[in-house]
Amino acid sequence: MIASVPLLLTMGMLCQSRLEVTPPVAVNWLTGPKFRQEIEQPFSGNWSNIAFRPLLQGIAADRQIAIILDRRVDPSVELPLDAANVSLKTGLISLAKQAGCDATVPGNLVFLGPKSATTRLRTLIELRRQELQASEFSIPRKRRTELLQPRRFSSNDLDSPREILNRFAEQGGLRVANPDVIPHDLWAAMVLPEVSVVEGLSIVLIQFDMTFRWTNEGNGVELVSIPDEIFIERKHSTRRKVADALAAIRERWPRMQAEISGNQLVVRGLIEDHDAVAVLLRGDGTSSPIKIEPPQPLRKQLFTLKAVRTPLSGLMKTLEESAVSFEFDADELDAAGIRLDQTIDVDVKKVSAEEFFHSVFDPAGLNFQIDHLTVKLTPKNRKSK
Repeated sequence: MIASVPLLLTMGMLCQSRLEVTPPVAVNWLTGPKFRQEIEQPFSGNWSNIAFRPLLQGIAADRQIAIILDRRVDPSVELPLDAANVSLKTGLISLAKQAGCDATVPGNLVFLGPKSATTRLRTLIELRRQELQASEFSIPRKRRTELLQPRRFSSNDLDSPREILNRFAEQGGLRVANPDVIPHDLWAAMVLPEVSVVEGLSIVLIQFDMTFRWTNEGNGVELVSIPDEIFIERKHSTRRKVADALAAIRERWPRMQAEISGNQLVVRGLIEDHDAVAVLLRGDGTSSPIKIEPPQPLRKQLFTLKAVRTPLSGLMKTLEESAVSFEFDADELDAAGIRLDQTIDVDVKKVSAEEFFHSVFDPAGLNFQIDHLTVKLTPKNRKSK
């Protein structure tokens, strides 16, 4: 099996003006279990002097996961990052924090935005879903199914959020009562793979601190401000004594609303609160272990890299952090006049290890041999002893 190397899209001193991004519509975006598996896979990278949005676009295209950047986050901020063998999800959260924001995963995409948005988005989506079942709104079953039907959605550069919102509404057969409350803006192109109308509207509206209210038996919506307090009520089961479980929750989160109901706990909070409670009640205080596959032999990996004027030694160091090792005789390289601090340019996409290392080491005057995860280097003009 050939695997795409969990390496890096860009490395070293990559010039922003030369960063090439695959058009969103040309990417085979992952969804469902494949998406959830991908964001837990290893991720390594070393960047400097690259603007935030092009960096995210490169990651999205290479890993085939949709990433949405909130309009309130500066897309031009240049971020230094040195990540080695963390999960892709953790790497994106680290990137977000570097940019002064946060990240969340609502369905089949990663959303990066202000903490006030990322902590509420999943809860708002769930609340609107629950309302589809509520007798208060009298939404027929067939209509509920239509509104929850996943669809692929894309927009173009310079589309306005009002246009995007109206297209979401049209796809779901909805009439928006007050679209004019959305201020004029121009957004970058985006793709939302496999999103329902509920998710799509919520992702647009959260960027204006807004949500929506169902009208006309699910055939219309009215745009409204997000209430000061939002929560979901759920029942949680526990193997321990329910009183002990409640005490543990109150010790960990004194402000959380929780009470005993029979042999269960009733908790009111955000989706993230319920996730945290579920982890605590499992009894070990930790999340389920993430299975990260051991690195495959280099000859079974594919490599993607665009580097400009990058020191060879720095590139090798980053590769070493991704489980690659190098063997060479420093004295022999020095005698051959080969310096590992020389800079190189590399531009390859999903190529074999053989092609990748030729592109890296041929310009430096080095031969290489690949042995599992080890690369042995010798000068091309090697002198016989």
